[in-house]
Order: sequence, then C-alpha cells, then structure tokens
Amino acid sequence: MANPRNENHHQFHRMNAATIPISGLVFGLLLIAPSILLIWWFRLGINKRLIISVIRMLVQLSFVALYLKYIFLLDHILVSLGYILLMVLFAAHSGIRSSSLRLKKLLIPTFMAMFLPTILTLLYFNWAIVQLDHIFQADVLIPIAGLMLGNTLKSNIVALKTFFNSASKEEKTYLFLLANGASKQEAARPFMKEAIRTAMAPNLATMATIGLVSLPGMMTGQILGGSDPVLAVKYQIMVMVIIFFNSILSNILQLLFVIRQGFDKRDQLDKSVLE
Repeated sequence: MANPRNENHHQFHRMNAATIPISGLVFGLLLIAPSILLIWWFRLGINKRLIISVIRMLVQLSFVALYLKYIFLLDHILVSLGYILLMVLFAAHSGIRSSSLRLKKLLIPTFMAMFLPTILTLLYFNWAIVQLDHIFQADVLIPIAGLMLGNTLKSNIVALKTFFNSASKEEKTYLFLLANGASKQEAARPFMKEAIRTAMAPNLATMATIGLVSLPGMMTGQILGGSDPVLAVKYQIMVMVIIFFNSILSNILQLLFVIRQGFDKRDQLDKSVLE
C-alpha cells in the first residue's frame, strides 16, 4: 500500500521543481552586458577581470558538472577522498597566496589544518547527522566538503592576515612578553585570540541573521529544486553548525602550526614568511 506521506512529498516535488533551460542560461548571462556598461561608465577598471572571471567560472563549472556526474556514479571511496584531497590542496594554496605569505613554508601546515577538521566533520555529518549507511557516499561527501572548505578558506585567510599583521605591528609587545619569561605560545596568544575572533565574526553574524536578512544559497537551491522547505531548513541548520565547527577548529590548528613555522629559533617573528 502506498504511503500517503511519500506520495504528498513526490507531488510537492513535481509541483515546485524549477529547472533552468539553455535559453534561461543565455538570458542570465546577458546580465553581464549591462554590468560591463556600468563598470565602463563609472571607470572602475575591472571589466577585464570580470570577463576573465566569467569565462573561468563557465569553463570550471562545466567541467565540474561533467566529472562530478561520473564520480557520483562511480561512488568509490578512494576516488572521493582523492578529489577532496585536491580540493583541500587548492584551498590551502589559495589561502596562503591571498594572505600574502610565503607558500613554501606554510603549505603543508595549512593543508593539514584544513584537511584534518574537514575529514573529521564530514564523517561525523554523514554518520551521526544524515545517518547514511555508506558514510563515504560521494554525492553527499563531496558537496558538503565543498561547502565547508569554501567557508573555512575565507576564515583562514582572515585569521592568517590578522595574526601576522598583529604580530608585526605589536612585535615590541611580543618581545617584551618573551623577555618577562613567557613562552613563544604564551606571547603569541593575544594575536591568536584576535585573529580567531576576527575570522569567526562573519560566521556568527550570518548565523544570527539567517532567515531574517537573507535566505542562504543551499536552502534556496533545495527549495527551487523541489525539496520540502522543512527538509531544506534542517539541512541548512546543520550545514551552518558544521561550517562553524570546521572553521574554528581549522583556524586554531592553522595558527598553532603557524606559530611553530612563522618564528625562528630565537622565537622571533620570521620576516621571511611575509611576502
């Protein structure tokens, strides 16, 4: 006998699913034209960057659509983990470059600070929250990893910039604390605390205003795709929680690793780390 609840859900899905045809994509991309005109009119000088960014976005996301389709069909643990490793590597590389820091010394600690929390949080999400039978299910593992890494990357960039800016500006305070018997970790702790507070402030603001000021992209996408709004809200709540947890854990690990790598043998700030 059919389950009325399931029938209602499928009916809701059919009624509310919103697709985007090729013609819709074309009309959407036409919005770039007035954007270019506005940039030209106000002499903002970013038209070249805009055009390059749009082309890169189209090419990259087209490839993503193709290879993710086959990764999801294959659904193999090694393939999924390999893809996540690449995502973390690119995120770590981008984070260091965006923070204006030397890549050579900080790539491995930054990679580890992003990879370990991401894997831990992903497995917990799939096992305890979504409660999947197969916790390495590719079509859940990879999209959630992408959501977490995108937000973690932003907070890590802010944390790194804030930490090294504070350490450079307040170097005399740091040296004074060292001279009074503080260890390197103790003397650098005020910079670390400021960096984490600054990096996590946007996450806290987003959580406090979500649903009032804005509807987040993931939830909107699910609803437009025909999902039950209640289910979309459940996912969004859990996603916000795991993003916050993943970001703060990654920030802390990042700065702990940086304190080891960013200071020399005399416990002084290693200026060679800064570009």
